[in-house]
Amino acid sequence: MRYRLLVTDLDGTLLNRKSQVSERNLAAIRKLQDAGIEVIPATGRALRECDHVLDFINHEGHAITAGGALVHDAQDGSVVIRRGLAPETVRHVARILGEHGHLAQLLQDHTQAGVDYVMIGDHALDPATEWWFDHLPVTYRRVARLEHHDEQGHTVRVGTVAHGSVLEPVLDRIRRELGDRIFVQAWSALTAEQATGSPTHLLEAFAPDVNKWTAIEALCAEYGIDPAETVAVGDGLNDLEMVRHAGLGIAMENADPRIAAVAKARGGHHDQDGFADAAELVLRMNR
Repeated sequence: MRYRLLVTDLDGTLLNRKSQVSERNLAAIRKLQDAGIEVIPATGRALRECDHVLDFINHEGHAITAGGALVHDAQDGSVVIRRGLAPETVRHVARILGEHGHLAQLLQDHTQAGVDYVMIGDHALDPATEWWFDHLPVTYRRVARLEHHDEQGHTVRVGTVAHGSVLEPVLDRIRRELGDRIFVQAWSALTAEQATGSPTHLLEAFAPDVNKWTAIEALCAEYGIDPAETVAVGDGLNDLEMVRHAGLGIAMENADPRIAAVAKARGGHHDQDGFADAAELVLRMNR
């Protein structure tokens, strides 16, 4: 089997703990491209949260963002695929989060909404969220009450940020009340102190068919690539489906054990050019 498409996560995979692409990892991207392998970033970040990374690696193709809810043309930022949440689902999840004392963070398709996030509630920003918004060029609008927000169908993810133990009952309630109308998970968030393994967790709720793998399948159909000809490299919970289903799923050395359990191969540590190790494995297999 020759591989034609490699999809890589960013945080904890391509990026080191300083959220940078090392020179060796950048060179590995070029080697893959020179060998005829398309490289696609796939991230939980919104486009404007990773634009600087795409610019640094001079990425000109598609980019999967928002955990698979959006696919952009990286050259002009336009949205080519959007799989958003139904407005009534957004309101239901936001209400649950508010009743548990959390600020509901509604990630928007900014090309339609004009902002990246709508924040529902009068609670203070979590320190990790405050750092994130200070650190990156994103825009947000605050709305004190759910009934004051007219949901226009631009929301692709509803979430909140808090300590992992605090979010467990919230996660359980969302799953119990919404069932198969939603896909929801909570996992370690990127913070100022930790790139992986943080006790601060991000709760994320998407439309039920949204993940990075289903976005990859859509791109494979457009490119005329057999999904078996794909490689997926990742470390976190939102990489689970793409690492599980890709022709070759590669888990980073620092990967969540659940990702390692479904991977067919291992890369190195994300803070030691581990993406380059994964790329070199793929290049050897393609010879």
